Amino acid sequence: MSTKEEKKEQKYSDFYRRLRLKINRWTTSGKLCKKTGKWTDKFTQYLLVFPDLVHLLIRLFADRKTPVRIKGYIIIAFTYIMSPIDIIPDFIPVAGFIDDLLILVIIINKIINSADEIVLERIKVLWAGEEDVFNKVKEITDTMNALTAEIPRSIYNFMKNKK
Repeated sequence: MSTKEEKKEQKYSDFYRRLRLKINRWTTSGKLCKKTGKWTDKFTQYLLVFPDLVHLLIRLFADRKTPVRIKGYIIIAFTYIMSPIDIIPDFIPVAGFIDDLLILVIIINKIINSADEIVLERIKVLWAGEEDVFNKVKEITDTMNALTAEIPRSIYNFMKNKK
């Protein structure tokens, strides 16, 4: 293991970060691609965003420097995620997590837009994801906005084809 990799290992000090690093190594090793095809590399990274966001909110909630107002936003997010009543029920594979991901992104976006520099710096430090947290939240928000714009058109086309 090179010095650069050792430094990266030290950076990932908590359990979640070590687990995520192992998963990333496994996905980039090509073992998954050999079984399922190249498309899974990108898909796996999107699947890992949800736990990254949950991990960030847990760490942010536990941080003593986090203002009470922001902790309130986090409680709202976790209340929705833990609630058995969802817009899209969680028992529906993959799709059941879309609304949970959307709520997390909305809450984190709200936190980012209302936070001071100290909290923004803490978010950067606590983020376990590979990419910049702010870019990732913007990317997911843009994707969700694009999907939301397509839903009415898809419903209209579906209804039109039923006639």
